[in-house]
Amino acid sequence: MAVYRVYGTGKASPGDGDWELLLETGDAVDATTTAHETEGTFWRRLTEDGHVVLARV
Repeated sequence: MAVYRVYGTGKASPGDGDWELLLETGDAVDATTTAHETEGTFWRRLTEDGHVVLARV
């Protein structure tokens, strides 16, 4: 089963260390929804098993 992680950052031009974990789940729909709806962050990033799926949303 895949592990999805959603990260967020408040920086307009984030570096690798600027991303904060917002959600870790096995549900792809939940992860994708969170990546698109998370408030309070400038950018969000979605990964699947450590590989970037959506770099900046």
